[in-house]
Amino acid sequence: MAVMSDQAQIDLAMADDDELAGPAFHAYLADRRAEAALVDATMLGMSVKLITRHAELDAAFRDDEGFPAGPTYATTIEPCQGVTFESTDGHEHNVLRDLATRELRARPVARFAEQAIAPIADEIIDGFIADGGGDLVELFTAKFPFYVFGRRMGLPDDRRDDYFDWSFDILGFPGDPQRGLAAAADLTAHAEPALQARRSCPVDDDAGPDMLSSMVTAENHGRHLDDEEILSHVRAIFAAGASTTHHGLGNTLYALLTHPDSLARLQADSALIPAAVDEMLRWEPPLGVLPRIAPFDTTVAGEQVREGQFVLMGIASANRDERIHADPDVFDIDRKPTRVLTFGFGSHHCPGTHLAKAQIAIGIRCLIQRLPGLKLNESAAARPVGAILRGPRSLPVSW
Repeated sequence: MAVMSDQAQIDLAMADDDELAGPAFHAYLADRRAEAALVDATMLGMSVKLITRHAELDAAFRDDEGFPAGPTYATTIEPCQGVTFESTDGHEHNVLRDLATRELRARPVARFAEQAIAPIADEIIDGFIADGGGDLVELFTAKFPFYVFGRRMGLPDDRRDDYFDWSFDILGFPGDPQRGLAAAADLTAHAEPALQARRSCPVDDDAGPDMLSSMVTAENHGRHLDDEEILSHVRAIFAAGASTTHHGLGNTLYALLTHPDSLARLQADSALIPAAVDEMLRWEPPLGVLPRIAPFDTTVAGEQVREGQFVLMGIASANRDERIHADPDVFDIDRKPTRVLTFGFGSHHCPGTHLAKAQIAIGIRCLIQRLPGLKLNESAAARPVGAILRGPRSLPVSW
């Protein structure tokens, strides 16, 4: 019987922060990448497979027939969120995705960003700018993406400080079903009155239609979304979109605050910010590994994988694959990264990509313009942690 290596026995879901904090996680992935494209790993005490290299991960993301994504979401999160484009494949996936995410496409997001995102960031910053320092996770990243998603969805602001907990509790449903279902019920109760209002009178203002207005009016060859389908997508988009943007924003701040020369260049020229965000999304993606279940016996990265086997899509490893990127461990805002797999690929490519990038870029711009002398006080405390959802728990700064 094969014996797992010491590295393979590091539990990627339960390891303590020191084992996977900052560069330690990427060193682990680099060692595994050097071994093979598909290696043994451990998650939640289970033996799993980890895809480590870019070519093999790209192929796995594209393999809708041999390695479909829908069954994973149907098994793990659909009982809490409801049926969505996440938990379906093929024609049903395509139809639901079209009906639910039209206002997440590039042009609508650009219109919304111009009108709405910066004012939300400035409002939050107004509340703490006089303090001269604090934890930017608590003060900003745990609020800003959730407030933006609430506004984009068309929800009232009265419970926006609950969005953070609701999102992470819904995502945590597989580990704590009772808590996840309670959060889903709270978010549903909050969204239902706004949904009914949009049924009566859809909104289309200077920032464009909100997502509820879009979903109640969208039509695809005679197909419309009913109320439960819309509420399912509200739960899903909140849980997946706002939480990952929270981590992505934190990772961008960590990258810039630990590379002060790059931060200074962005302060002098805000036009460089989008490229810096793209580089961060390669260098420290908010989803380090993405668990997926093989719904039947299949082939992944050239090897046989049995039905029910968990496979970890090693996004953070593929993004630093030496075969694709020169000096992959270097954070370089002059790099023009291509073939980055942070948002997945294929039919389940993240539809919130444009909104996530816009939020991170605008959030960074507002922070570095309004907080002169911004610096990190404790770099060790700010290191990104975690292997699945990955980001800093604290960003202690002063300005």
